[in-house]
Amino acid sequence: MSHLLKPKPNLLLIDDDEDVLDACRQLFNLSGYQVRATNSPQKALEALSRDWDGVVISDIYMPAMHGLDLLAAVHHIDPQIPVIMITGHADIPLAVKAVKQGAADFIEKPLDPPTFLALVKKAATQRHQLIGQRQNIQDSLAGQLLGSSAQINDLREQLGQLALTDRDVMLEGPRGVGRNTLAALLHKLGPRAEGPLQQLECALVESPEKLQQAVDASRGGTLILRELEHLPTDSQRWLASFLLDQERRGNKEVRTIAILESQPETLVQEQTLTPECFYYFSQVRLRLPALCERPSDIVPLFMAFLKESCRRLSRKMPTVENRYLDNLKQHSWPGNVRELRNVAELYAVGIVKLANVQRIAAAPSVKGPLDELVDDYEKRLIEDALFLFSGRVSEAADYLNVPRKKLYLRMKKYGLDKECFKPVKPGRG
Repeated sequence: MSHLLKPKPNLLLIDDDEDVLDACRQLFNLSGYQVRATNSPQKALEALSRDWDGVVISDIYMPAMHGLDLLAAVHHIDPQIPVIMITGHADIPLAVKAVKQGAADFIEKPLDPPTFLALVKKAATQRHQLIGQRQNIQDSLAGQLLGSSAQINDLREQLGQLALTDRDVMLEGPRGVGRNTLAALLHKLGPRAEGPLQQLECALVESPEKLQQAVDASRGGTLILRELEHLPTDSQRWLASFLLDQERRGNKEVRTIAILESQPETLVQEQTLTPECFYYFSQVRLRLPALCERPSDIVPLFMAFLKESCRRLSRKMPTVENRYLDNLKQHSWPGNVRELRNVAELYAVGIVKLANVQRIAAAPSVKGPLDELVDDYEKRLIEDALFLFSGRVSEAADYLNVPRKKLYLRMKKYGLDKECFKPVKPGRG
């Protein structure tokens, strides 16, 4: 039986002293490392990338480039590449400064092989684990954030970097794009994954005391604030004060992810978002694009959702005509990815609903009193939304951009029962 050999850890040695290079090369080669040695800092930098799995070891004083400048250049490529500095006794204060600026560690000449090997092993292990974490995160994001458009590729990259941090985040975007799912995924993939995850509907917060209860329940974990702009002003001010105090103390108890539907600058002008919250959360902002902004993703997403629905419902994958796919690309998708997923699910059970119902239809010819025409049009819109979302009132309310309670009242007015819009589950086989 053949076994896959574990790849050797990478080491990049940089020193203008050839004797030191030779001694280090021999030490680490014998210890099972893949060693590259050079006296050129520039050549060393060319060998690095964000995905490079290894440790950089450099002398702190070199004629071509100072060690601190090299450290900055390495961290420009990836701030989490470990760099170990070699220093003389007189240079220890400088080496300490390097550690404060992000170096993994330093070792003093003359080099003690066991100490040196232990330092490098620790740094190499941490780097290898980090590369593995990043790959796992990208795999998870690829499964949750589908699409290959430039917007989605950029978003996956940003989310991958944020997932490994403890930073508070502002997620902007319209309903239906997956804001809540991605917020929860940031928690699951991050350093607080073992802690509690709390989601708070800001429109339901009546006082700072209720907000504080949610914060307390989230300690050691993550608090997701849904529709931050609906949080009362006094509660927003309490939140900003708590977060700033937490930042000043350097003792972060809660990670906060704020979700907004509109651009925060507009919300500040409308006085629904306080300047304090705006400035705090603007440090890390991510915008999730509407589906109509990435049309190249519509058909691949539909086919992926259709395949998943057929698998879940034990249905044979149906043929989809090009004309239908073209129709999908022409639709404005006000309900975004959530709407597209529901259209695919209906298609899987044989309900071929062409996605061509626009939110604003052509005005009908006037054949009765205006109030009756408005009621008839409103009833048809609600019926379409309930049909599209298989009777799920919360999703229909989001699609129509009305409060759920208001939608229930309208349904009662028009005699609409959500149960009538739930498709009959098909038999197997």
